[in-house]
Formats: sequence, structure tokens, C-alpha cells
Amino acid sequence: MESVAYEPEALVFDPSPLFSRRVQRWEPGAIRSLLPLEGIPGMISLVAGKPNPDTFPFSKISITLNGPEEKTLVLEDAALSEALQYAPPAGHPGFLKWFQGLQQAVHGVGNSDSWTCCVGNGSQELIHKAFQVFTDPGDPVMLETPAYPGVSSFLRVDGHELVEISSGMEGIDPSDLERVLSTWPEHRRRPTVLYTVPTGSNPTGRSCSETNKARILALAKRFNFMIFEDDAYYYLNFEEDQSKRARSYLALEQEVNGETGRVMRFESLSKIVSSGMRLGILTGPTPAVQKVVKITENVNLQPSTTTQVLALTLFRHWGYTGFIEHCAKAAQFYRRKRDCFAAAAERHLQGRATWQVPTAGMFFWMKLLLPPGTDSFELLSKKGIDNKILAIPGMAFLPNARKACQLRASYSLVSDPDMDEACRRIAKLVDDAWRDEFANSAKSEAAQAVVPTTMKITA
Repeated sequence: MESVAYEPEALVFDPSPLFSRRVQRWEPGAIRSLLPLEGIPGMISLVAGKPNPDTFPFSKISITLNGPEEKTLVLEDAALSEALQYAPPAGHPGFLKWFQGLQQAVHGVGNSDSWTCCVGNGSQELIHKAFQVFTDPGDPVMLETPAYPGVSSFLRVDGHELVEISSGMEGIDPSDLERVLSTWPEHRRRPTVLYTVPTGSNPTGRSCSETNKARILALAKRFNFMIFEDDAYYYLNFEEDQSKRARSYLALEQEVNGETGRVMRFESLSKIVSSGMRLGILTGPTPAVQKVVKITENVNLQPSTTTQVLALTLFRHWGYTGFIEHCAKAAQFYRRKRDCFAAAAERHLQGRATWQVPTAGMFFWMKLLLPPGTDSFELLSKKGIDNKILAIPGMAFLPNARKACQLRASYSLVSDPDMDEACRRIAKLVDDAWRDEFANSAKSEAAQAVVPTTMKITA
């Protein structure tokens, strides 16, 4: 497992000067700020309106694991009461401690108070709150493009200027990022955040190379911005040789910049354990994470204790080694599905589309070879439904919404026969588009060839 251990003398960047005006207005929750004091020996607390566990209607919760040997994990008694009760806004202490240990093992972050983790109801909630920490409505925000629309959508609602940074085969393009920042008008506030999905990008399936990450980290220090590393597909990497996998921004930061504190790393259990559990994890500089937690305690109090304790029970059973082994099995599962979809595309879409085989994740990003002026949104919304094929048009992934010939195809749930049929139906859409184009051209030429038989000429 590749990792980089942080040097004890590493500099720690303080992100506080980049905090937004709006986040400074959040105050500590009047109740939640007192809860840690309940642990003082002899303290009698009349603070929290916690329900009495005697009123909970559950006696135990059991989960049975998949595998050759059936294993059942049981939550009961004190552990169950804890799972059904309120917990700190940052997350369940045991869950946080386990995940902090994972970050040290996988990404090499040192044992320091300079960084910490918090939990959210999915990583997207954490990303939304982190943007509130570093941006005010209307501020410019840089997004790797094509971009995940779930993020660009809420940024658009806040009136942000969405600054597109192009990406290619090796992920986000550092040269384009440098061009944008070096030519930024002096009288305008420069962006303070770059949002990127570096592994198995949604929608392209591309992964950012370590070389590109190093250049982007250097630019973050030079131009003083934060990197939002949305790495939901990190553990679904199809590169089997661990030594060839690019390390995370979090792992590379100190090696590249000689400091830590510019990376906000977002991870999710949705793709590797359960999407319904709604568990996302943020790892980042302590002052910034604390601001996210302050928003949580004021808005939704806390992430779900029950799902955190269920996940923690599973993780303690697995240990870090078992967790990594489970993730490797999940990656192998999706690698096989990727290969099956790639084979179906080869059979049906050669000459009708272009694509790159994804290096991680769940998506193919295809450029349909359509007649000039035709875009995938028009094609999918009209003919796609008639032909019983659904995919997301490329326009949805362009922050500044413009016509595009691309589409995103997800292969995570589709059976092998349906993959083949889906590619056949997409091929038919392309063929039909060209057939309509030729028919319309023929009609136009015929109309132009008609010459009036009578003409009135006046002197």
C-alpha cells in the first residue's frame, strides 16, 4: 500500500484567511457546544433533550455478511443504545477514530492535530458545506470539466461564476489551470477553490496522473487556492499494480509543497459498502473541518449515528486489511463489467462513437459521431426514449451548459446481455440521425432545384 509519511517538521498552511464571509457568521450551536462537558466526572447534565433509551422499540440489530462462511454481527444492549442515540456533530467518535487510522495507513498522513476528519450524510453534503466555508455567493469557482453535475448545480444556484478547467487522458490539465490563473484580471477576486474528481472521474472515467497532481499542488501554493479532492471512486481503481496507481493529493501534498493544509479530501462509502447508509467522510485541515462541523450542528445536528455504528461494527470485524480486501473485490467486480461494456461498444459503436476505456469507477464517456448541429441532448430526449435507451447527455456535465455530442453511460447495474443491447440501440440512434440528415438534405436540394415556370418581368 503506497503512502507518504509526513515529516514532523512539515509546515502547516493555515486556510483561515481564505474562509468566506458567510461562514464567519455561523455561531456554535447553543446545545451542542455544551455536550462535550457531559463527560466530566460527577457532572449532572440538564442540557440535551436526548430520548431515554428505554423508549426505543429495538432490542437488537443484526447484520449477516456475504461470503463463503456466514457471519452475523449483532448490535445490542449499550452498543445498540449508543447507535440509536444522538452523537457529536462531527461524527461518532469510534467511527472517526477508525477512519483517521485508515487515512494514516492509506495516505500516510501523520499523527498531528493539524488535520482531522468529520462525517456527513453522504460526501455531497460535505462538499456543499465545504464550499460555504471557502466561498461567498457569486465567487468564481474552478471545476474540472466535464464536471459532476451534482456540484455544479448547487454552485449555479448560489450564483457562482463556474470556471471550466479542461481535462484529458491524464485527468485535469495543469497547463489550462495555470493559463486561467495567470491571466486572471487583477481587479477581480481570484478563485479560492478547485473542484476535481481525480479517480474514475464522473463522467469521463479518467484518472489524474501523479505528475499532473504534483503540478496542480504546486499551482495551489503559488496561486493560494484550496483543492477539493472528491475521490468517491478511489477504491474502485482498475490498475492492479498498486505501484502504478497515482497517490492522492492528500498523500502528495507535503512531498510536493513542503506543507500540508490545502487539500479537502472527500470520500464515500456509497460505492464500496452501501449507498443507502449515506456516509461520507471529509479529511482536511482542522480549522476548515471545524467550520464544516459548525454548519452541521446548526443545520442538521449530526450524521446518522445508527449507520455509523453499523459501519464501525463491520470495519472492526474486517480490520484495515479486510477493508482493503473488500474494496479490491469490488474493484475486480466493476473491472469485469467495464471490460464487458467495452467489448459491446467495440461490436456496435465502431465508426459511430469514440471513447476511452475508464481506468476506475462506473462510467463510459462517449462522443457520438453525429451530423453537424445535432447534439446528444436532443437525440436522447426525443429518439432515445422511443428506442428505450436512457443515458445522460453530455450537456449535463458542462458547467456552463452548451451543446455536446457526448453521453455518459453507467455500467454498474446493467447485465451483460443488456450492455450489448444498449450499445446496439445507441448505434441505431446514430444511424437514424444520419439517415434523417440525408433525407432532409435531399429535400432541401429538391426544393432548390424547382424553377418557377412563369415569371413577370417589368422594365
